[in-house]
Formats: sequence, structure tokens, C-alpha cells
Amino acid sequence: MCSIHMFLKWVTNCFLFLILIFLRHTDVESIRAFEGATVHLPCHSPPDDSELFSVEWTKYCATSKTICKWNINEITESSAGGCIPHFIFNRKSLSIENVQFSDSGNYSCKTTRLIPPPTLDNISNVILKVTGLSLQLLNSSNDTCVHLLCSLEGLNPELVNFTWSREGQRSLHLSTSYAMKSELRLCKPDWSDGDTITCHASYSIAQTPLSRNITLDFSNEGDQRSPEFCVVLFGTFIICIIFIWIVDKCLY
Repeated sequence: MCSIHMFLKWVTNCFLFLILIFLRHTDVESIRAFEGATVHLPCHSPPDDSELFSVEWTKYCATSKTICKWNINEITESSAGGCIPHFIFNRKSLSIENVQFSDSGNYSCKTTRLIPPPTLDNISNVILKVTGLSLQLLNSSNDTCVHLLCSLEGLNPELVNFTWSREGQRSLHLSTSYAMKSELRLCKPDWSDGDTITCHASYSIAQTPLSRNITLDFSNEGDQRSPEFCVVLFGTFIICIIFIWIVDKCLY
């Protein structure tokens, strides 16, 4: 029942967003941004005769979440409201600092004239597409080797040039690259614990190459194995004592 409820909620939110797209006084704008940048999502200005109006930003689909909600009084030149962290509101746009791939989605800005009556709504819709580079450490069947996967997300398939470096110095050539991802496999002595491996990606529409790094740190794994080793050693010691005691009883 819970999964059905969540599915119906998801369908409802998507349906509402589609309705908003085709409502009168509504337009849709698509904005592409690179991870880490600051983006500005535009919003309709309220009617010129508005004395008191509200502005509400919402992110739709999968879950609907209110990002910002403000009431603005033009007569007293005051405003009251707030935004969730990471978002900054102004009257004509919503700013997202250090934008992340998870910020991608459909946004709606609703301005409502409250005074003078009648109430008048105006809706702007924006589709935000964030391009980001991810780097993850994959499982390796060989304890002396590391396997890294670097992939570009939020971009239409195109040829991407991937390069790898260690400690920001020399290029690593033991990699396999595809259209949107690259894999790197290193075995000792080509890597050491504490090394920082960086993946670089450059492509046609990016003004500057993207990069992501990861530090190879397996010291905790060694600490986790130490207690197991102590248990085995202690068990072996107890077995030896029991064996000696049995032999001693048999001899005497």
C-alpha cells in the first residue's frame, strides 16, 4: 500500500507540473549549468499595481518541495519569508549557489497579487539541467589493485576527452574511455596508500575542463582486520594450551 501511495503521489506531482506548463500566462525556460557554479532561475515580475504580493518557488516531480516563500509589501517596502539553505531569493529570480547535480529538475515560480483585489496569479516554469562529474572507487578482486570509474552526468551523449593524473603531476595512461565515462585500473607499485587520483573531463560546450579527485586511503581497512587477527591468534593460543594439557594427562 505504501509503494502504491508513493507512486500515485509521484504521478500527481508530475501531472500538476504538466498542467502548470500549459496554463495561461505560463512559459517554460530551460537552463543548463555546470556543477559548482551559481545559477539564476528567472521569475515573472508581479503586476505594476501590486501593493502586496507573494512569491513561491517550488521544485516538482518525484517529490514536490517548497524552496522559497515570500510576502512583499510595496507600500512599506518590506518583505518577510525565507528559503531553504543553498537557495537565495530576490524579486526577479532564484539563485542557487554551488549548484549540484541533484539540483536538476523542474522549478515553478508563482507570483500572486494579494492587494489590490482581485487575486491574480502568474506562473513561470524553469527546467534546470546540471552537468556534473562523478568519481567512484569500485570493488576490485585483487587487493593490490584499485579500480576507479569517472563519469559525466546530465549531458547529452557526445565525445568527451578524459585524462587521469596522480598527485596533480603526471598523466596515467592505464585507462579505458567510452563516450561518457572512463575507467582506471592501477596495481602496485603504480599507486600507494594516500595518493590523490584526479579525473579530468573536457568537451565541446564546456568553457573549462571539469575535474574530480579521490584519495586512496585503506588504512581503516587494516585497522578493521587487526581485531580479527587478534581473535584468531588468541583462539590458536587456547587450542595449544588444551592440546598440551591433554598430552600431559596422557603421558602421566
